[in-house]
Amino acid sequence: MFFKSSKKRVLVIDDDECMLRQVLFRLERHENVKVIKAKNGKKGILSAEKKEPDLIILDWMLPDLRGPAVLKRLKKDAKTKDIPVLMLTGRNKVGDIEDAFRLGAEGYLTKPVMLQRLGEKVAQMLAQIGDDTSH
Repeated sequence: MFFKSSKKRVLVIDDDECMLRQVLFRLERHENVKVIKAKNGKKGILSAEKKEPDLIILDWMLPDLRGPAVLKRLKKDAKTKDIPVLMLTGRNKVGDIEDAFRLGAEGYLTKPVMLQRLGEKVAQMLAQIGDDTSH
């Protein structure tokens, strides 16, 4: 019998190396999750398909694809459509937030974000999916 790790997997798609380090530190240290990193949209989509994370944290401004384009592709793909997505971005206009939710995001936080707040939101979203990791 094989046992899966009890750690949830969170894919962070963000090109900001400083933000990636901070998120990785916070989540792996305080939220007991395994962080998978992708520095652009295309790599993020591939990582989501291959690694099947429990949650995706997605930036809006990426070097190759915009966050909404990545989100749209993730939600159209049968393999990734059920993975919850948390937008973490500097964009705080109401229209941007509405667009993200319309495209399928389950959460939205604006940068700069308190790392404690991010950890709380991630924990909340992971708790909502429960122990079902069979995406």
